[in-house]
Amino acid sequence: MSRSTIQRLRLLALIVATSAAAGSFYAVVQRPPGFSWASALANGATIGGVIAVCIIGFELFGEDWLFERGGRRMPLLAAILLRTIMYGGIIAGALIIVPWAYSGADFSLFRPGILGDAVFSIAATLVFVSLTSIVQLIGPNVLGSLLTGRYYRPREEQRIVLFLDLMNSTGIAEDIGNVRFHALLSEIFTRLSQVVTDFGGEVHRYVGDAMIATWPVGTPQETARPIRCLFACRDSLDAARSDLLHRHGHCPGFRASLHAGALVAGEIGGFKREIALVGDAMNTAARLEQACRTTGHALLASKPLLDRTELPPGIVATGIGSHLLRGKAERLELFALERGAQDSGDPRRDTGAFVEGDSKTGRCRLDAASSVLEGEKLTSDTA
Repeated sequence: MSRSTIQRLRLLALIVATSAAAGSFYAVVQRPPGFSWASALANGATIGGVIAVCIIGFELFGEDWLFERGGRRMPLLAAILLRTIMYGGIIAGALIIVPWAYSGADFSLFRPGILGDAVFSIAATLVFVSLTSIVQLIGPNVLGSLLTGRYYRPREEQRIVLFLDLMNSTGIAEDIGNVRFHALLSEIFTRLSQVVTDFGGEVHRYVGDAMIATWPVGTPQETARPIRCLFACRDSLDAARSDLLHRHGHCPGFRASLHAGALVAGEIGGFKREIALVGDAMNTAARLEQACRTTGHALLASKPLLDRTELPPGIVATGIGSHLLRGKAERLELFALERGAQDSGDPRRDTGAFVEGDSKTGRCRLDAASSVLEGEKLTSDTA
């Protein structure tokens, strides 16, 4: 079972438990004379749990399948109407069937007290559906951090930062139009964000046609997850290629960079607050993604990241020398990531494009002609 599915199941379990508790409290407070509190407790908990399982379960696992089939969203009024019918039927069914099964209450929509029960159930449903939407909008970890005040005061953390940028976005947007391009971005980032979650990461932000994600720095094996994630993202787009071409006419590739270092995380903003990540690691990762364009390599990782990482099997890191990134004062050693058979020794290796080097320091420079050819190839592929 994937991490994203487990995350949704945990959220569902939490909301179901909360809904059952709210239903129990309401049923005990509103129980009629002569009705035992134990029966009221069981009755309310069952009604709350059944409603939450059905409605929140649909929101988490069935909404995309029903409302966004074929990569296109159902019209808003149709979606509201369909939701109203579905949720109303679920609430009415729970309010009729559960009391009838527990205590032999009238099997009718017009039994005494059902109106108040319906009002409470609808109000609770609106609250929990809204909470679910908020969690999906900003992420469960961000919401938890805001509610607990984890980043009320800025704190420094060691993080791995991924910058992923889609290729040829401007040309695609001009070809299919901005609205269709947004639909393409939505479908692609829905897929890629799920891959990030499955590999233990957290999407920090979408910026136009780019996605920023982070991971905590852990053991060498845990620190390898972002590298595995990159190739899983590529596999995910390859698997969806025919569908994307059929629906949108395009299936863009991406450039991506990985870097590890210190970040400062903290709440920022006034009326609209969010958790901002600032620091050299974020800036360096962004510059690394830009270096993908100039070096001709689609996937780049920095030496500080690889020094903490045990490379996954089948992944090779090819050294491309030390580069002075834009806006940086010191040079940074970069590695191109690719799939391939590993050598018997260190999977980090020097590339044949190096023609000059210092055997003592291992610092080399790229052959200029090779760089130009690789840059021209990348331009022709992505322009």
